[in-house]
Amino acid sequence: MKNQNFITDEKIKKILLNSIYEKAMNDTLNSDVNINHLENLFTNETYYSAMKIVPLLERKVLYLSYIENYKLNEICRILKLQKNEVIKLRAKGIMHFRSNLATLYKAQNLQKGARNNEKKI
Repeated sequence: MKNQNFITDEKIKKILLNSIYEKAMNDTLNSDVNINHLENLFTNETYYSAMKIVPLLERKVLYLSYIENYKLNEICRILKLQKNEVIKLRAKGIMHFRSNLATLYKAQNLQKGARNNEKKI
């Protein structure tokens, strides 16, 4: 006859799985906070601005790839995407970051040129 005061192996397994699942979900949520603020890693204001306007999903892939050093399979699992999608997002993220940097540098140079012209006049 089973004693009802004992916890069965199945119940223990469920408790453990639930706690592992909850921890993984909390880690993912905390990771999202960091991912959303990837631009805060830059001390250079131009880099900060360039990263801030990269689309969010691309920023997430860049964060997981280069800051958290996750492998491709891990990123796919976290973001629930296929490998080719992650690879494309990473490439697009880098392209957008570079493009944003170039645009911001051009704008800064134009502003400097305009200030210099004002001083001459």
